[in-house]
Amino acid sequence: MSDPKRRCVQTSRDPEVWMQWFNEISSGEESPLDEEDSDEKEEDVCVESDHHETESEQEIPEVDQDEPDWEEETDEGEADIFYWGKDKVTKWKKGRSNTQVRTRSQNIIKLLPGTKGSARNARSETDCLKLFINDTVIRIITISTNIYIMKVKSKFQRFRDARQTDEREITAFIGILILIGTLRSSRKNLKNIWDNSKGSGVEACYLAMSEKRFRFLIRCLRFDDIRTRDERKEIDKLAPIRELFETFLVNFQNNFIASEYLTVDEQLLAFRGRCGFKQFIPSKPAKYGIKTFALCDSKTSYTFNLETYVGTQPEGPYKLSNSSEDIVIRLVNPVAGTNRNITGDNWFTSLSLVKKLLQEKKLTYIGTMRKNKREIPPQFLPNKNRPEKSSLFGFQKDCTMVSYCPKKNRSVILLSSMHFDDAIDEETGDDKKPVIIADYNHTKIDVDLVDQLCQKYNVARNTRRWPTVVFYNLINISGINALCVYKANHPPQKRIARSDFLQSCAWDLIRPQIEFRSTIPSLPVDMRRRARATLNVREVSPSPSNQPKTTVGRCHICPRQRDKSTRKICSQCRRFACKQHMSDTCTACLKE
Repeated sequence: MSDPKRRCVQTSRDPEVWMQWFNEISSGEESPLDEEDSDEKEEDVCVESDHHETESEQEIPEVDQDEPDWEEETDEGEADIFYWGKDKVTKWKKGRSNTQVRTRSQNIIKLLPGTKGSARNARSETDCLKLFINDTVIRIITISTNIYIMKVKSKFQRFRDARQTDEREITAFIGILILIGTLRSSRKNLKNIWDNSKGSGVEACYLAMSEKRFRFLIRCLRFDDIRTRDERKEIDKLAPIRELFETFLVNFQNNFIASEYLTVDEQLLAFRGRCGFKQFIPSKPAKYGIKTFALCDSKTSYTFNLETYVGTQPEGPYKLSNSSEDIVIRLVNPVAGTNRNITGDNWFTSLSLVKKLLQEKKLTYIGTMRKNKREIPPQFLPNKNRPEKSSLFGFQKDCTMVSYCPKKNRSVILLSSMHFDDAIDEETGDDKKPVIIADYNHTKIDVDLVDQLCQKYNVARNTRRWPTVVFYNLINISGINALCVYKANHPPQKRIARSDFLQSCAWDLIRPQIEFRSTIPSLPVDMRRRARATLNVREVSPSPSNQPKTTVGRCHICPRQRDKSTRKICSQCRRFACKQHMSDTCTACLKE
């Protein structure tokens, strides 16, 4: 049982929790280098989103606060007790109801936050990540990519240049993406990452696969069967990545229990290529991109649900309402009936939504309101006669509205179904902010925080295909969710930096591919030796019975194109080595 007034204060005001996330956030330079060409014909449409319409741009009717036009129609007794909304139907009681002796049922949390199911047994970094990037995800990508490779292999003269991939290679491919993102090099030219002539390359990358192979996989990366895509796109605009997208969402929802507060907001995935539902949001840093709605945990930044905005869907099972109220209802389904609280901005908030969440989903809600809503009383709107730092409260049976005046002729209006009094937060000092506003401020930033965490170690590379942009975002979010699981399964004393966590995961994903390549005879000897050294694998020396039968052989250290012949044999490994790679040592030095 938790107190509705202090539930948020106890969880979201912990300075160590928030500072740990904010200290990791910084900006990085990006280089606009394209890594692939688009091979799909996409209709290019860009629509300006109305999500971030500022309140100053809305038309606010001028209302005489002292004497409304409809006051004559209102009973004098009710005018003293109630505030009436601009719709002349909605009324708000001026004084709060009787003080509650017992905690209301919607404020009682029964399921404590933490891991659940198989996630409880995930101890290592890789085990946590594989809860989300599991075998099903790898299998979908592998099968879909091979189908596309079969389509384009006729364009290549050599078979080896267009050979099919497998699950081990796709796993290593994702590991390389995560590793490059951790090094904050996702926008760099691949030549700078693979070129080790000056010792500045990333050794794990070119030991796992060649630069040419990595570019080929990026080009051929697909997430569905392209042979049936046109048929599926007739009923679903998200068909190129629908199956993989829903698989990730199931993994997100099956491995973690949310804390008391969650946030609903939108992301904008940067993209300027051809897309039929590309959005323009001037207030976002990227401005152009794919809009995605997200439900995130305000305490841990764990993402539970996502919904990609694709505009109006064709007739069929995927055609759903795009109203803000319906979007929130769909997003909160994973936590329905758990008595948790949802925080949203003024694009989502409405009185009907708050009541529907409380009655149908058993969820409370806190959010700001746009001033053109008809349920708001005229007295709550900006008024130059209101004193600064003052608050007006309106009460109904199951929700509370507050209008706070931060400065002259300004007002901030919030609606809450979790608060039922006119309490002022003492920690705000002279600002005298209501507890509703204080709780909203402490829980509203989570989706923005997830955006910043994704940008910190972003795996996204430049691309002209929008499904790949969505895939990169799913990988970024999986890394954040995996870290949340890892922290939940370990005591606070065992802290780990997110960069170290991601690098450990990336190495474990890449390692099997390096082990495989180290056994390929046609691979250069020097590369195989570096691979074994990286894997800490000791080279097995041939037994004396396996000594060379010939007296002349090729040096096993020199490159093959040099074709250096020699008669000298190493006394330890019993292999041929030229004079350049042999050293004469006296007995005294040898003993030392």
